[in-house]
Order: sequence, then structure tokens, then C-alpha cells
Amino acid sequence: MCEVCAIFGAGEHWSDFGRARNERFPFEDIRFYRAERARRLALIGRLLAPAGLSVEDWDGEAAEVIDRSGRSRLAPTLADIWAVAEALSGRPVDPLEDGFLAGLSHV
Repeated sequence: MCEVCAIFGAGEHWSDFGRARNERFPFEDIRFYRAERARRLALIGRLLAPAGLSVEDWDGEAAEVIDRSGRSRLAPTLADIWAVAEALSGRPVDPLEDGFLAGLSHV
């Protein structure tokens, strides 16, 4: 998907549907969504740190994965983050792998 579609929300992933979607109070919904998104990205950042990567929000629509040298790539959805992390780190990144979470002890 191109970035233009992602900016307009076409790239929403199923994990992004934690929104309250309260039509009567839309600003509360936006605030909730942004806080939840920040919480998820912080957790993902902890998972990527052992691989020498960090993650930041990109305009509320994608995750920007960044390596130690400053190279970065966009991951439009949660599922895309792992492939982007592998491409930037040059090694497999599998949070379901036995022992992977042991790398979180330094955080």
C-alpha cells in the first residue's frame, strides 16, 4: 500500500480497532485511540530494542522503525513491523520465539 492510502486510514489493521467509536463524543475517542496507540508502540519498542531498533509513531497511521544508524522504514500495520524489523536489523525478529523475551530484561 502506498503512504497516501495509509494517511487516509485505508491501512487500518484489526489491532487498531480498539477505538471507542463514540459518535457523540468523537474527541474522547481520538484521545483514547492516541493513548492506546502510544502504549502499544512503547511495548513494541521494548520488543525491538534487543535487535538494536526503535519505533515511533508516524502521523498516527504507521510505525516508523529505526535502526542504530538512523535508517528507517515505515510499517503500515502491526503485522508489517516484524518484516521491517528483520530487513533493518539483518536478522530474524520473532517475538514468539523461545527466549526472545529474555532480551527485555535490560529494559
